Amino acid sequence: MAGKTYKKIEQRVNKALPDWKDWPRRLRRVYASLEDWGASEAAVIDMVRQWGWEWTEIQELIKASPSFALALQEYRDSGNYPKLNHWVKFITTEELKTVYIREGELTSYASLDENPKATTYHQNVIAQNGMLDFAEPYSNRDGILDEETKKANEPTTDSGLTSFQDE
Repeated sequence: MAGKTYKKIEQRVNKALPDWKDWPRRLRRVYASLEDWGASEAAVIDMVRQWGWEWTEIQELIKASPSFALALQEYRDSGNYPKLNHWVKFITTEELKTVYIREGELTSYASLDENPKATTYHQNVIAQNGMLDFAEPYSNRDGILDEETKKANEPTTDSGLTSFQDE
């Protein structure tokens, strides 16, 4: 259920901000934090420095990402995150942070070898949220209890001989 809810949130963010995934990760964090920190240049500089980043590096990223600069200016002008014309509600900080954090979990999962202490935590987050279902569909996993029959799935084999077994 959580995966479906996340997908809806991710779709809203990507529709309202089509270039979201093209922005560098640090710029996505800045954008998702505008409501909390403020959107003025001084506020952005403060948040960047609080996070230990070099302001000149962030300026370079902004120059290289014109759609981010435009979205930032639109937020400064309106005080709201975007929405599509037929939407009732604007994108919220919570939606942006949800997508940002989930993307971070996948990034962390991909680099687990660098930080073995994080392995268990990130593996649990990945598993609980079904973030690898595209690689191994939930219904095909061995040992998963079938809700209708209350039986565990039988282990599968790639030998092709299972089709000759009596049912």
